[in-house]
Amino acid sequence: MKRKHPLRRVMIGIAATASGVVLLLALKQPGTTVAEASAGSQVPPGGSASAGNGASAAGGQTVLGDAAGTQYGDVQVQLTLSGGRITGAQAVKAPDADANSRKIAANAIPKLNQAVMAAQSADIDTVSGASYTSEGYITSLQSALDKAGAAAPGAGASGGTGSGEAAAPPPAADPGAGKDPGAGADPGAGADPGSGAGAGAGDAAPKTVLGDVADTQYGPVQVKITVSGGRITAADAVKAPNSDANSRQIAANAVPKLNQAAVTAQSAGIDAVSGASYTSKGYITSLQSALDKAGL
Repeated sequence: MKRKHPLRRVMIGIAATASGVVLLLALKQPGTTVAEASAGSQVPPGGSASAGNGASAAGGQTVLGDAAGTQYGDVQVQLTLSGGRITGAQAVKAPDADANSRKIAANAIPKLNQAVMAAQSADIDTVSGASYTSEGYITSLQSALDKAGAAAPGAGASGGTGSGEAAAPPPAADPGAGKDPGAGADPGAGADPGSGAGAGAGDAAPKTVLGDVADTQYGPVQVKITVSGGRITAADAVKAPNSDANSRQIAANAVPKLNQAAVTAQSAGIDAVSGASYTSKGYITSLQSALDKAGL
């Protein structure tokens, strides 16, 4: 049997000890690097939280208007607003009393939605051949704007006035610079446009006026008009003769023509529709009473 040399065991022990010391020294130096990496790893969570907050702030506001009843069914409009502007409009309810009503609504609603986006208000025209659907849409639309704080445009106008007031301090500095005329001009200019813009916004607000009921041989007629900026922007008969099928057919043919004539003439001085003299006479009488109430 071969005998192990004692010197070999000593050398192995020394080599193992030296290796351990070297390993300990090597582990000690990267310590700071590990700490730095740990600190650096804390940055992304903070950044992602900030991004989350930004996405939430950019979200739009959805407002549902009141349901507006029409002769052929309810109309209810839903708006999406962002940054004080209408970014989306749709009718969540539309007339569906029969196949014809659904067909008319399917044609009219997209046009009304598009008109709202363009006008940024309820001051839109009715769709030809869909007067009942259009009037119900506009009524529900206005209620949605009211709920959303349709005074937002007014707030923008007052914001303009505020900027006029904020511009007042520079004129105070102008006299120190020896430019009195410039100082006098600035306050006047700042005040007048602000007040003028406010007045203009108030005058442009649309309002709906309901005329008195006018009785005819075949049933009552009652006209509703929408007025904005001193002009008739829409007209419709909320009541029309319906004593029998023939009366309803005559009224269905005549009322859209009378509505269009009222908006075109901007008065009650319109011609009767041929073959619908009773309906026309009642319409004109109720229209005149609506105009009187509106002060037109």
